[in-house]
Amino acid sequence: MAGLQRKDKIDDYLVLMLQEKSLDKIKVALSINKKTAFDWRHKILASLSETDKDDFTGITESDETFFLNSEKGIPVTDRKPRKRGGKSKKRGISNDQVAVIVTQDRKSGLDLTVATMGRLKKIDIEKAIGNRVNPNQTILCSDAHVSYKGFAIDNNIEHHALKAIIKQRVKNKVYHIQHVNSTHNRVKKWIDNTFWGVSTKYLQQYLNWYRIKEKIKNSNDKLNVFVNKISEDINAYQNYQNIELRYEKLISTQ
Repeated sequence: MAGLQRKDKIDDYLVLMLQEKSLDKIKVALSINKKTAFDWRHKILASLSETDKDDFTGITESDETFFLNSEKGIPVTDRKPRKRGGKSKKRGISNDQVAVIVTQDRKSGLDLTVATMGRLKKIDIEKAIGNRVNPNQTILCSDAHVSYKGFAIDNNIEHHALKAIIKQRVKNKVYHIQHVNSTHNRVKKWIDNTFWGVSTKYLQQYLNWYRIKEKIKNSNDKLNVFVNKISEDINAYQNYQNIELRYEKLISTQ
């Protein structure tokens, strides 16, 4: 809340944010500037980057999904504006797609990490979840991507790869990545339907929001739990200030 001019409206803002109201509706309801509503949203979301990141235990699924690079909200001068939901001009996986690694165990562990532009590499998986797996606690399930195989070997964890080329969906009746693929679909629908897509610059912020949203969905007092979550990270303001830097670092991987 450091530096905010209208602190008296924060409680009402949090209620509207938790209801996933649009910035335009929040602006009208609270009589604040739309840019103020936008800035508050991302200051709050910046406090969720390191919240509830426990180790993965038991069978843990991991797979990447892709979002088309978006410059939503940034004036376009070097090309025609792209319609929402547009497609890449390049076939297959290309550098204008953002790779997001989704990892979840069969309990409550969930991580969604904006990893790189284009094809996933072993180092991207290591940065995303390397410090949250344990050879004595984690059994990794993924597709047969060579990067996951290398990651599992480096971390000495049991690994079960599903071979899409032979349409292998389940291995030994227990090893699969169906939960994580379901999460791919749900998070994309949430971002497209609720926000009409989001800028790549802020994508990690919204993924943090989705993770906490899933974490507290069965709570009887979501607002109180949400407020507690956004109060845990003492580096929240620094995280907010570093959004631009992280975005530039991501784009440099193209």
